[in-house]
Amino acid sequence: MRILIAAVALLMLSGCKEEVAPHPGQAIWEGTCKVCHGTGLAGAPIIGNQKAWAPRIARGKDSLYGHALKGWGDMPARGGNPDLSDDDVKLAVDYMVSQAQ
Repeated sequence: MRILIAAVALLMLSGCKEEVAPHPGQAIWEGTCKVCHGTGLAGAPIIGNQKAWAPRIARGKDSLYGHALKGWGDMPARGGNPDLSDDDVKLAVDYMVSQAQ
């Protein structure tokens, strides 16, 4: 009987999905970066677009971080949000990169 109860409990638990914590940069992206990187505004590479992100990722994270922190082309420094710390900006970049790989 105990084995049957244990087997039923395991079957029930196997259907449960483990909750995955959101990426720490996701909230920053949603609050600041989404305006352009969610729509392609001003030529921004859209999040998740592997083809658009591949050459940027190939240049390395230091290049991505530098562009995000200091601005690049039509993108203002810190995505236009001067309240973001360097670490916040890097987390947002890391999140966008994670969505393009």
